[in-house]
Amino acid sequence: MLKTNLLTATIIGLCLTNINSAFGVIVSVGEGNKPNLSDTLAPFKKNAVASFQEGVNLYEQGDLKGSEAAFRKAIELQPNFAKAYIGLGNTLDDQGKPKEAIAQYKKAISLEPKESEAYFNLGLTLARLDKLDDAIAQYKIAISLEPTYIKARYNLGNALYTQGKLTEAIAQYTETIRLDPNYAPAYAHLGNALYDQEKIPEAMAQYKKAISLEPKYPAAHYYLAIALHAQGKITEAIAEYTEAIRLEPTNAAGYNGLGKALENQGKIEDAIAQYKKAISLNPKYVSAHYNLASALYAQDKLTEAQIEYTETIRLDPKYVQAYNGLGNALDDQGKPTEAIAQYKKAIRLDPNNAYIYYNLAVTLGREQQLDDAIVALKKARELFQLQKNSEMLEKVDRLFQKINTRQIN
Repeated sequence: MLKTNLLTATIIGLCLTNINSAFGVIVSVGEGNKPNLSDTLAPFKKNAVASFQEGVNLYEQGDLKGSEAAFRKAIELQPNFAKAYIGLGNTLDDQGKPKEAIAQYKKAISLEPKESEAYFNLGLTLARLDKLDDAIAQYKIAISLEPTYIKARYNLGNALYTQGKLTEAIAQYTETIRLDPNYAPAYAHLGNALYDQEKIPEAMAQYKKAISLEPKYPAAHYYLAIALHAQGKITEAIAEYTEAIRLEPTNAAGYNGLGKALENQGKIEDAIAQYKKAISLNPKYVSAHYNLASALYAQDKLTEAQIEYTETIRLDPKYVQAYNGLGNALDDQGKPTEAIAQYKKAIRLDPNNAYIYYNLAVTLGREQQLDDAIVALKKARELFQLQKNSEMLEKVDRLFQKINTRQIN
């Protein structure tokens, strides 16, 4: 087959940039957002304090409605009880009412402008709403009031990381570790920032440190698996993906990564099973659908591959590789016109992708649309030259020769 799937030599679909997102731990929801009973509550009425303590206990038990009622009671009895507003904000946020939660945190701040916990929790809620600049501002206020506020620094690092500010994020993670050398998440996320700076050995050291501190930390095992996978250490990567799955069997990311590693070992059927498991846990998992489609295509299960490529595009209409894969599957089924349409859609999304121009040229040439094929092939050649991709340049030159001698098939 003359055509090529995109990025066949890479770890497709593992999203190696911003890898925190795979395990949903960029923002540490639930870490440090409970009212702090270590502070003195002496200035407040005993019955208000009792209601507040009941709210904390119910919150910790997961009874959000009961906790909300208790905090509201504490506020009714003591309207200037700032920590009760923070507690109420936490229960509202955890019930999916972020705007109401924000109002409560702001009320707490108006009552106690030096209450670092209110700024921190406000930052958490804003970060969940993707208002990262606003969240960062709140974390920084919390830290200015309490420089040793570990979780504020850690979450500030996460917000900066999400914005791609790797150097600043690393500084915050490093300071978090200085303040608490046993805080495993800071090592794991420091590893991610280093990984994105292509400092893979240093990143792996951080992941391993996180695991040494917290052996049952599934995300750290997953991150380590990705780093091992990227280095071609497939057997070791499989062990770490497997451990991540054992520790968190409902998280689809581990299955998707494991599937790709198995596919790299040529175990296509086993890989397909893992992709399907990932999709069963998260039907909207785009890269799992794409990886499944590619594995099915590799087995010449073209109809099934077409379905999965189509689903990938439905979930993410800007997924360039899926259009290319769909084009290949359609062309191999004898549907060149439909294939050409998919390649052209891919090119509109990514006009500098040499592989797609090459695949388009193959199909156009076979359809005897030779002028258009030459145009596409010239563009492919130009882009492959920029990449210094000698292997693909040889393929392009061979295809030029076939087009010139009308030997396209």
